[in-house]
Amino acid sequence: MKSVLPFLLLCAACHAPGTQESTDSPAPYTETIRGTDVRFDMVWVEAAQLWVGKHEVTWDEYLLYCDFEQDNGIPPGADAVTKPSVPLDWTPYDRDWGAGQRPAVGMSWNAAQKYCAWLSANTGQTYRLPTEQEWAAFAGPRPADAAAIAAQAWCAENSKERPQEVGQKAPNLYGLYDVYGNLWEYCANPYSADDPEQAVLRGGSWQSPAASIDPATRLAFDYDWTLRDPNYPPGVWWIPDGPHLGFRIVRDAPSTP
Repeated sequence: MKSVLPFLLLCAACHAPGTQESTDSPAPYTETIRGTDVRFDMVWVEAAQLWVGKHEVTWDEYLLYCDFEQDNGIPPGADAVTKPSVPLDWTPYDRDWGAGQRPAVGMSWNAAQKYCAWLSANTGQTYRLPTEQEWAAFAGPRPADAAAIAAQAWCAENSKERPQEVGQKAPNLYGLYDVYGNLWEYCANPYSADDPEQAVLRGGSWQSPAASIDPATRLAFDYDWTLRDPNYPPGVWWIPDGPHLGFRIVRDAPSTP
């Protein structure tokens, strides 16, 4: 009987972490935000048929979008896309954890979506939030146990009670970092059709016990997280009790001629 070993070795190579599933797949690339030297990496994930952000959106990227940090010098300018308001003085945007390559935290669903619109106008490419179905596709299978999850995720057991810089843990099957843990990630669709204004998030955060992190777990946005915001309506840009909330961007497959 013919040996199946070569076939098994080929399959293993196709599904190794950080590799693409097909040599015909679109290539990964690095995008530069115009007017700056800030860059971010996009990875093609065949299973999702999308380019996916290699990391969650970081403060280095997000603060370029914020008027309170920039004087409108970053294309496309303040008049192109609405910018976030200044965060509450008693809730620093970075929670005094530091910015840089830490993932941006505490923005609203609206702010995450508006960032995607600003980034699209800046780069000329269309970036957006993933749907839940897309998120599940690029998250890949759940690691085998809590120890394997902790190897990929900043969680309650190892996070030192704060989100950590992106890209320090092991990547998932598709070469994406921090899909599990670090921050819950906003998706494009609402939690329920009954309330189209209620966001849904996936992936767990730095607050989540490793054993509770699962790709199938859905987190409904809790309006109580906005109660300390004195603005009305509350939570338009910033979520006072949202230090566990963030997002990752995706880009659709190239159109075929």
